[in-house]
Amino acid sequence: MKKLEIVRLIDDKLYQKNNLKKDMRGIVIEEKMGSFSVLFFNPQNIGNYAIVNIFAKDIVLEKEKLPDEIQKEIWVKLGNVLSKAPNYLEPVQIKNYDIVELIVEDLKYTRFGIHKGDKGCVMDAKAVQNYIEVDFSGINDNREFYGDCISVKIEDLKVVIK
Repeated sequence: MKKLEIVRLIDDKLYQKNNLKKDMRGIVIEEKMGSFSVLFFNPQNIGNYAIVNIFAKDIVLEKEKLPDEIQKEIWVKLGNVLSKAPNYLEPVQIKNYDIVELIVEDLKYTRFGIHKGDKGCVMDAKAVQNYIEVDFSGINDNREFYGDCISVKIEDLKVVIK
């Protein structure tokens, strides 16, 4: 296997601590003696990634290839990625339809009429760069609609009801 080839994890026993699962695909970053540094992207949190050392016996080469322009982009940014990469994928603890409470007062939320203490329902727990979609809307006593459905940083929320 060569650098920037796509591989598939066929045995996840040693990598469960890294939150990797069987059949996850990754990109070979570096070959070591009998193992490879493989870049995996988090399917639960787009923009989140990990580089994990994987034994050669636990992966297989995929037929698909990265397009040349993506390979060039990876090479350009690889130094920055390597310096920041953890060796595990961070799981998203919040699930679809959890009721959450906003625990911060911040302009990025107040401009939508959402304030600290407001409760909402998680509409999609698949995160994008640690933000999830939360519906803070409702109908008040006067039968008027209020609130909005917005992206909220996961760390700005507390789960109230699972």
